[in-house]
Amino acid sequence: MISPEVQTALKCQNLIGESCFWDPRDNSLWWTDIEGKKIWNLDNKNQSTFFNLPDRACFILPRENDGFVIGFPKHISISNHNLTSFKKICDVEKEIKETRINDAKVDPLGGIVFGTYNESPDKRNRKPIANLYRLSPDCSLTSLLNNITVSNGIAFSQKKNIMYFADTPTGKIRKFQYSDNFKELKALDSIFYFEGIGEPDGGTIDSDNNYWSARVRGKCIICIDKESGSILKKIKLPTETPTCLTFGGSDLNILYVTSLKSKSINNNFDGNLYKVETGLKGIEQMLCKI
Repeated sequence: MISPEVQTALKCQNLIGESCFWDPRDNSLWWTDIEGKKIWNLDNKNQSTFFNLPDRACFILPRENDGFVIGFPKHISISNHNLTSFKKICDVEKEIKETRINDAKVDPLGGIVFGTYNESPDKRNRKPIANLYRLSPDCSLTSLLNNITVSNGIAFSQKKNIMYFADTPTGKIRKFQYSDNFKELKALDSIFYFEGIGEPDGGTIDSDNNYWSARVRGKCIICIDKESGSILKKIKLPTETPTCLTFGGSDLNILYVTSLKSKSINNNFDGNLYKVETGLKGIEQMLCKI
């Protein structure tokens, strides 16, 4: 039985819904459908709009200035707010044909931390050739981690310079401490790992600094205690494949969850947008200075 606090926010049937965030500039939800080559918006009156793009948008994030930063498969661009113009600012892994850009978050210093993803169709033999990067406000690119297969789960705690990161196929969510300029990234001993509830995809932080994980192929989302690493809350969803999650609404007390539509399963619940009443609040979306 699905939890009563879960509702369908939008029947959008995304192929790969991802990169959702609540934009404090216009009080609305934005997210991508990567394979659909679309960006979606749900405003505070529950009206939806989608924008067709020239390529797959792997992430979308808001700027202090007008518009967005968008991660296309092999480059990052700045767009206007109407998503009609795109200016390339950085190429990414052009020499590695198997990878594309994937998960990303604005960091507390106004840059963007993002990772890549080995999308080789031979899933069983995918090699860890992807990487994690930081794009600073001056558009310089720094490598943070390597030997990754599928970058996901990026989130930043409000305290102690803590960053979360997951390499999805490993099932592990790791914690790192970063220096003020991101020149040093130290792996901490805490590793969150749970069997039988899918794999970690997108992540976010609530106002108590606990970590929420979308469990792709696990039909649920979970809240993980920041100190003990134990599961504080598990919420079942109609979809088998939740992908990303973020707190939104006027009081940041609604947890929105995107999902993907598996090609091998005919499930009308997969690919839709869901909203969850958790009784908790999130933290306001940071704006990047790029």
